[in-house]
Amino acid sequence: MEWLGVGLQVAFAERLRQDLAGYRDAEPAGRHHHAGVTLQLTEGVMHLANEAGCFWLLDQVCAAQDDPAVRRLTVQIWTLGVSRDRSAALACGDGRGRVLHDRAIAWTDFPLTAVALRVEAGLVALRSER
Repeated sequence: MEWLGVGLQVAFAERLRQDLAGYRDAEPAGRHHHAGVTLQLTEGVMHLANEAGCFWLLDQVCAAQDDPAVRRLTVQIWTLGVSRDRSAALACGDGRGRVLHDRAIAWTDFPLTAVALRVEAGLVALRSER
């Protein structure tokens, strides 16, 4: 994303935000495999990963499945927040305010200021996809 000018970055982020808001169905549309873990992905998550180039985010979700506290959750809520300096914070919680796994990311070109994903029964979905 660095190669885009600021105006184009803002326009791209807004278009992506609008695209993601349109996804509603939480049906498997693809898979992601990393660190010995395979997760199913909804169409919305596939779109996010392809458009934003954030397969690294899915790698992080897969890798965290080794953490027993994360693995025990019936529903995992993953949030990524990006700061103005392009650093980010990734956290996995139970959806009731309890964070069980977090990671600081020194730099990212992720185009949105925030995104939330829901992992349930091995399926990664956008929060809008139920």
